[in-house]
Amino acid sequence: CAAALATLEVIEEEGLVGALQQRLNAVEGRTGLRVCLSADGEVELPAPVEEGLYRIAQEALNNALRHTAATSVAVRLKADGEGLELAIQDDGAGFDVAAAADRGGLGLATMRERAEALGGRLEIVSHPGMGTTVKVRVGRWEEL
Repeated sequence: CAAALATLEVIEEEGLVGALQQRLNAVEGRTGLRVCLSADGEVELPAPVEEGLYRIAQEALNNALRHTAATSVAVRLKADGEGLELAIQDDGAGFDVAAAADRGGLGLATMRERAEALGGRLEIVSHPGMGTTVKVRVGRWEEL
């Protein structure tokens, strides 16, 4: 609970981009994983949207660390007049998305639920041996 509150404080103080950068710096420092964060466009979101997107990114990063033997991860935020896309891409082992969804593992259902709660959609592209990309697209957040 204390960690969750600390995360909310970081998001509140630093915004989504700052919170993601802190998370990536911590991951890189702890694991040696090469990380990259890029943000295009204006990324000012309501707090619930920032928190939801952060949690999705956090789960995708955790999966990359635990399950894929990735050596690098790129996180991209791209905002435009229609909304925002968050993409987390790793160079790890990849997996069969359909089989993982059937097993209910890797936090995939939770990420999908979070995206849907934001009025968005989640897309996961992965193949064994080819890495994984998790994308979430949220529309016009002013309506949330």
